[in-house]
Amino acid sequence: MIATAAAASWLPAGNGFALLAVFFAVAAIGAALERTRLGRRVSGVMIVIALAMLLANAGVIPRAAPVYDVIWTYLVPLAIALFLLRADLVSMLVEGGRTLLAFAAGALGVVLGAWLGARLLDLGAYEAQYAAVFSATYTGGSLNYAAVAEAIGFRDPSALAAGVAIDNVVGLGYLLVVGAVANAALFRRHFGWRGEGLADAADAAAPAPRAPSLIDLAIALGLAALACATGDALAAAIGQPSYGILFITTIMVAIATLGRRWLRGLAGEDVVATLFMYLFFAMLGAGADLGALLHAAPALFAYVLLVFIVHVAFVLLAGRLFRLNHAELVIASTACIGGPPIAVAFAVLFGWRRLAVPAVATGILGYVVGNFVGIGLFNWLGP
Repeated sequence: MIATAAAASWLPAGNGFALLAVFFAVAAIGAALERTRLGRRVSGVMIVIALAMLLANAGVIPRAAPVYDVIWTYLVPLAIALFLLRADLVSMLVEGGRTLLAFAAGALGVVLGAWLGARLLDLGAYEAQYAAVFSATYTGGSLNYAAVAEAIGFRDPSALAAGVAIDNVVGLGYLLVVGAVANAALFRRHFGWRGEGLADAADAAAPAPRAPSLIDLAIALGLAALACATGDALAAAIGQPSYGILFITTIMVAIATLGRRWLRGLAGEDVVATLFMYLFFAMLGAGADLGALLHAAPALFAYVLLVFIVHVAFVLLAGRLFRLNHAELVIASTACIGGPPIAVAFAVLFGWRRLAVPAVATGILGYVVGNFVGIGLFNWLGP
């Protein structure tokens, strides 16, 4: 269970369909508001968490319910598997190019920053857990945050929601700073190697995306469910059932790599995966204790800042050692911290068309390795 007890609410904890209806409505509102100017700044995830938190604190929905466990147990693994359906290792390594060097350095900086922060700062009882989820999310994305939290048994909704809140606030600030300096003269002068030709089109012949069909969604969900079942079975067979997500990740990468030409024609799996993740964040908001969230904020704020400082240091060092240009460094860093959508958005925003594909490749690679990074760091720091 997410929590051991829940206060009385207008919607009873046992009414799973009513709670799902509320969560779907919250997800729709968050997705709609994310299209507005303000929504783009705070992100749909934060809107979903805030709305669910408001409803829970107003007594409309409970802090804990059996349907929340269904989201944890079934929808989160399915979402992760669906996101990894594009994790084609061949394309990532071939198309990632030199940006992968900066990405690897940035990911290493995240891990060392997370470890150092856990050693220098008092994060309380969830020190190892916070190090795990933050190192995972800043190597891959929010799906890694959820996956690693599930794998290590980190299910305290207040602690998780505090982490997501700090991640969004500090992460947004970091992306704004990166956007401000991305084309700064000083930055371009110190990392100006091979800057010519960045504006060339990445792939002018790329086909326009098509609307998903029932067949697309059935195949994608079927493959994801098969990977989840197999991964959980393998983890249970070796006596580590909580680490099923690592086997799921490996299986999905194998499927995506071996079937890359066939799977390239599928559409819509990312929409379903995003919806499932929105339900996960709504569940976090519903279970969050505002007092605990505010109490945890100062230490987590300093912790995330330290992770970013070490991350930037490693990215810049890689730029000097491997003679990477300013655009490659920006795309690699945003792929780590913000994931593929943010990295691609930066490539388009600044006219670096040739880096659009490396942005996707490095971002998806982050999805793949983020789970291993987070769980590995948890075992390193844990008792």
